[in-house]
Amino acid sequence: MKKSEKLIVGKTVSWKRVILFIGITYLLTLLVCGYVYREGKKLDPELPAIKLFTDIIQMDKEAVTHFLETHPEVNTEDLPKSVPGPKGQIELKSLEEQVAVFVSQKYLPIRAFGIIMIFPALVAIILRLAFADGFRNSGFRFGKAKNYFIMLGFIVAFIILGILLNALFWGRSPDWRLEHMGMHGLQLLGNSVSPFVFWLFQFLIIGLVANLTFPIIMMFGEEYGWRSYLLQNLLPLGFWKANLITGTVWGLWHAPVILMGYNYGYYNVIGVLMFIVVCILLGTFFNYMYIRGNSVILVSAAHGWFNGMVPSVVMLTAFMGKETLMAPLGVVGIALMLIFFLIGYKLTNGYDIREYIEIREE
Repeated sequence: MKKSEKLIVGKTVSWKRVILFIGITYLLTLLVCGYVYREGKKLDPELPAIKLFTDIIQMDKEAVTHFLETHPEVNTEDLPKSVPGPKGQIELKSLEEQVAVFVSQKYLPIRAFGIIMIFPALVAIILRLAFADGFRNSGFRFGKAKNYFIMLGFIVAFIILGILLNALFWGRSPDWRLEHMGMHGLQLLGNSVSPFVFWLFQFLIIGLVANLTFPIIMMFGEEYGWRSYLLQNLLPLGFWKANLITGTVWGLWHAPVILMGYNYGYYNVIGVLMFIVVCILLGTFFNYMYIRGNSVILVSAAHGWFNGMVPSVVMLTAFMGKETLMAPLGVVGIALMLIFFLIGYKLTNGYDIREYIEIREE
């Protein structure tokens, strides 16, 4: 690897930078999540904000029924009966559709939690300016195409094996007709399509292609913070210590949204602890590839692919069991990540990064 392509690492950790980065990022995140939590109490004072909101938007019958029971002031006759479409008004035929539109409009601030994805990058940029560190050594390069194929291959293999393992463990076939998702009369670009074609479109076009457009900006919002700032500042400790701290901080940062029902639909510390493990295992691969390619664009693309393709597993196998047990993020998914982790350990000589870094003289 050419010297000019290597990641430059300092000899010692600047704990002031690390602590300020973690502290400010967490503070901003907690402020936004506190706002979302408060808005969620208006939706239902007992249930987690994000989980209930998402279930209603996805037209879950039980969630819709619960909402109407707890909000007697909502008159079904006053619910929206149509929404604007590309070719005029689209009729909302079912009660679930009408409630979903009503809730998405009335409780829109609950979606505000998504903005937290830009905070890690925002804080990293502010600190780079405040400490006059500059931006030359922060992974603003595409790197080699080979690394993108490695990342994509890893993620696609994980998704496919996740579907197969869920089906194997629970002894049920994937829901290729999407019956358990309640999806009927599916259309793409104005044309009726089969459930399998619809799933394939979600997997390939939405998961693979579309996530390299606007969503990659949000992924960059995380990766420029976690990889280009936190990991990079911790690397003087060595890869493994830096990897463990970064993965733990990354996972724990998700705690507020997980406790509001995101990812697992599970509302206590079990979901938080599981996601920390996910972030450490997945983060090992992301961290190594970031260092190897010296490219935050590479890991931003990988993050987008992972987030975009994970719903493909959910669409086909979510009906089989609880999120805490299944792939992609439950026990089965963690076990699969551990296997990939061990394979990666063998192929990379123990995630040896010495070839890809240069120690900065201070």
